[in-house]
Amino acid sequence: MGLVGSTLFAAEFETATVETLPDHKGQGWFWVSGMRAPNITDGRGFLFDRDGKQLGQVSTGLWFNSLVPADQRGELLSVETYFSRGTRGTRTDLVVGYDPHTLSPQWEVEIPPKRMNSVKTTGLTVLSEDERFLLVVNYTPAQSVSIVDVKTRRFISEVETPGCSVLYAGGNRDYYSICGNGGFMHLRLDEQGNASIVKRTPPLFDPVDDFLSIAASRLSDTWYFVSIQNNVYAITMTAEGAELQSKWSLVTDSERSSDWRISGLHHTAVHEATGRLFVLMHQGEPHTFEEPGTHVWVYDVAEQKKVQTIAMNDLTMSIDVSHGPEPQLLTLDMHIPLPFLAMIWTYFMEGEAALIPLAQQVVNMYDADTGSHLGITAPLPNGYVSTVKAW
Repeated sequence: MGLVGSTLFAAEFETATVETLPDHKGQGWFWVSGMRAPNITDGRGFLFDRDGKQLGQVSTGLWFNSLVPADQRGELLSVETYFSRGTRGTRTDLVVGYDPHTLSPQWEVEIPPKRMNSVKTTGLTVLSEDERFLLVVNYTPAQSVSIVDVKTRRFISEVETPGCSVLYAGGNRDYYSICGNGGFMHLRLDEQGNASIVKRTPPLFDPVDDFLSIAASRLSDTWYFVSIQNNVYAITMTAEGAELQSKWSLVTDSERSSDWRISGLHHTAVHEATGRLFVLMHQGEPHTFEEPGTHVWVYDVAEQKKVQTIAMNDLTMSIDVSHGPEPQLLTLDMHIPLPFLAMIWTYFMEGEAALIPLAQQVVNMYDADTGSHLGITAPLPNGYVSTVKAW
């Protein structure tokens, strides 16, 4: 293709630069991440400040689901998958360490190519409390856990966990994997990262009629699970074992008869300083317990009662609560950029299928104490993400 006349046009080129982020502690920043379906070969994590301004991102390979802050080490840990031919070929799974100031990869450790991929990401990757060992859940569909020494940056071993998957910390070297019979498998690591205890607990819940969502949240040494029948199970997990401390209902009889129930993917969060449990809820039939939520109900776990209701601005898939004295409720939402009446009109005239192509993912921010709406991020790039996490 020739030049127009004899004129040469000067081109301006952008030069890539790397910005350095300050320390994130106390800033109220948060991450949004996921596998980005249908772009699952291009997993990403997006970093935002407390006002919803994007600060940066990390590129994390195929079907991304695990970004783990290691604040004591001054690192971000990610579990990533790549294929030698992009979408096919030899599979490689890696634990990657990122610099939290530049978001650049610093090191990597190859692990067995079998880490579990799922839409719900709770407990798939767990860091020991002293940040020495990283545990990665595998599923082939045989179930096991890969153990990585983060300090020496090497793969240690793989422990079989038949019938059990997803991990919950129960102390510095103790972990509990939820099992299909309603119990947990207790896994303890020694100082070298090898399994010194692998044993099962008695059943603690009914895995058929009142099975637990894996999206539990931890206050001190107690994990708060919510069930398909809208019950809270407070299960203490320590080096001594796992024990059901209490079970109570999220809903009153009236709310239950009105079909209020849990919803979304990551539908619980806690604020440790005030002992509050946040649960994403909506009204719908029993099979809709993973559909988007419309309200967040807030509970005082000591009194086992609801103390607040927060209405969502958009349909919500996942929630978290930031740390510190001025906590924010963070909600990962599906946003329809239409006025409310136009959206209702479209729904009734053309059905849900007409609205789905318009949906954009955003994060809304609320004052976790008052419930007031504080702001909203710009729409995320195309590709579905499933997790919002305070940093």
